[in-house]
This record gives sequence, C-alpha cells and structure tokens, in this order.
Amino acid sequence: MKSVFYVLGIISLGVVSVSCTTKYPSSQEVALEYVHAEGEDIGKPMDQLPVFTPQSGIGQGEPIYACPIVDLSFTLSPTNAAGIRSVFLRYLGGLYALVETVPGSLVFTDNVVSLTLSEPIPDEDFPRQKWTTASVTIPALGITHAVCPCIETSDDSSVFRNNLFWLVFTVGTQSNGLRTATLKMLKTGISAMSQRELFMETAIGTGIFTNDRLSVKLISIAGASRLSLTTTNGVYSNAIFSVWETAPQSGEYRNYHSPISTDLSEGYLKVPSFVPWQLKIRGLPDTFPVTQVTISTSVDSFSQITFSVVGDSLLSDQKFILIPDGPLEVPPPQGYVAIRTDTRSGKWSEEEQKDVSVQMTLQPLKKKSE
Repeated sequence: MKSVFYVLGIISLGVVSVSCTTKYPSSQEVALEYVHAEGEDIGKPMDQLPVFTPQSGIGQGEPIYACPIVDLSFTLSPTNAAGIRSVFLRYLGGLYALVETVPGSLVFTDNVVSLTLSEPIPDEDFPRQKWTTASVTIPALGITHAVCPCIETSDDSSVFRNNLFWLVFTVGTQSNGLRTATLKMLKTGISAMSQRELFMETAIGTGIFTNDRLSVKLISIAGASRLSLTTTNGVYSNAIFSVWETAPQSGEYRNYHSPISTDLSEGYLKVPSFVPWQLKIRGLPDTFPVTQVTISTSVDSFSQITFSVVGDSLLSDQKFILIPDGPLEVPPPQGYVAIRTDTRSGKWSEEEQKDVSVQMTLQPLKKKSE
C-alpha cells in the first residue's frame, strides 16, 4: 500500500504559524517563516513587517520665510546750532522731510505731514538699540495719528523702523452675510510672540472686523491693499501695514511672500522602516517538492518566487519590501520585490500591517508501502 501526502502551508503577519504540516524522511517538520534579509539580524525570524515609504526629500527641509515689508521708517539727524533736529520719514512708500517744531519737542512737520515721537530710551554707559513710538498724520492718504512702535535698526544708528510682524489676514463668509476673519501675527527675536485672533464683521459689507481686543479694516491706498490695525490697549492705533492678496478672490492677505519649500539632502532623509525580508522554508533540504509559493495582501500578490538550498532549509532568492498602495514620492529601490499593501483602510491604525500572507503548495510525496 502506498501513501501520498500533500502539504498546504499558510502564514500570516503577526505570530507566524503553519496551518498544516507534514514530516518528510528527514523527520523534520516543514514550516514557513519571514526572516530578515539584511543587517545584523539577517536570517532571524520576523513577527512583523514594517511598511517602507520611499521619500524624495523634495520640499521637506526648513522653509525659507521672506521678511515682512518695512512700512514705516525714519532717520533722525543730529541737532543743529539752534538745537533743532530734522527727520526723513518713509511711510507706505512716500518720503517726507520734516523739521522739529521746537528744540526737544520730538514733533516734526512740514506743515502738512507730521510725526510725533515718544521719548526714546535714554543713553546709557554702553550703546544699545533704542525704542520709540511714532504717531504719523498724512492727510493726503487719510491717515490720522497712526501709532506704531519702532526700534532702532542697530546701536546708535538713529535709523528706526516699525516692529516687524508676519501678518496673515484671512476673510471668510457666513450664512447671515456677515463675514468672519482670522489674523495671525508672528514676531521673532528677543520679544518673540505668536498670536491668532478671530473677528466678526461689524455690519454687512463694511470690511471692518472686530473682537474685544482688536479692530482690523482692509483699505486701499494708492491702489494697494493695506491693513489698518487698531488695538484697545493703545499700543497700535490706526497703524497701517502693506498686504497683498495671495491669489485672486482667495481672501487671504499677507505682508510677506509665502514660505519657499526647501529640499533635504540624501544624508538627512529619513527612511522609515526599511526592513527587507525573505521567505524561509524549514524542513525541506531540496527545492523539488515546492510547486508554488505566493505572497498576498488585500491589494497585491506575487508568485514568481524561487528558492535556493541553505543548510537544511530553503531561502527565497528574492528580497521583499512592503510599500503603500498608492503614488510614491520616488520609486522603490532596485533589487527588491515591492509588494503593495493597504495603509489607508481604517482597520490599519498602526504602521505594521496585518494583511500579509503566504500560500505554499507542495507536490505529492510518495512513500513506500509498509
């Protein structure tokens, strides 16, 4: 009497198991394993298969931010023989030469445009940047007492500019016709700050947005978009900043260009979970019984797998990696068989996927009659 044995082995990611085994003349049990294909753990079993996501590095570096526009700047001259100083004022692109009304008054005018300064920080035993607050009136532009804090550009330079804020003002809509708005303000340096304010339009179509601390209005001066900013605490009052809409009808206004994405060099690229693996069949010292072996996921499969004898086992000639099912930033590296797996389905909440399985069929093995 002759006996015939068939073997069908199935392993799934997680705890490696074999659904059906048999014993060959060597009395060794046949079993399937995932094993490390490279690295210090080469040949050792694996109980999870991470997903490899190739990265190009394009646009993944630190973005480059443009500086905000300086809207208000002025240069103070030394006092003349009469104790009078002059000032050259630039505001919203206009240039004005002003003269102090009386010595030490810090009020400058050309009889139309005026600039009033608060007392700068007094000189000390060592040079340092000074602070002041500028109040500007320019009737031709409809600007009355626009107040803005200013800082000296460098120690004892006598050149001042307005505090620089990165501003992003975004206008939205609501069903009742009143629009909402958001203002993001970012300031770097010693007195760094980040602020986000939400507003509601005061009335339909006014373009004036308020909350309990700030009032913001979009205005136009000489055909350019401007943002009038007023605070309840008096630090800013009618201060006006240059902004521009990032795209037609976008409703987003900035006083600086959008950040420019930079690239990461290959040396800084993060290559998550690049763990290539092979299939190992323990208990078979010959490739003859293997009819077909197929690796399957819920979205992909690969069955052109060949084996070589390594000791008393078989090891796949191919090295495998799992990749996400979908567009990749760069092609998978050469030399590996990339098998797609579902990383977007709700049931996969972790990086390690659990839907990889292997089906193995062996041809009949005949045994002599007893």
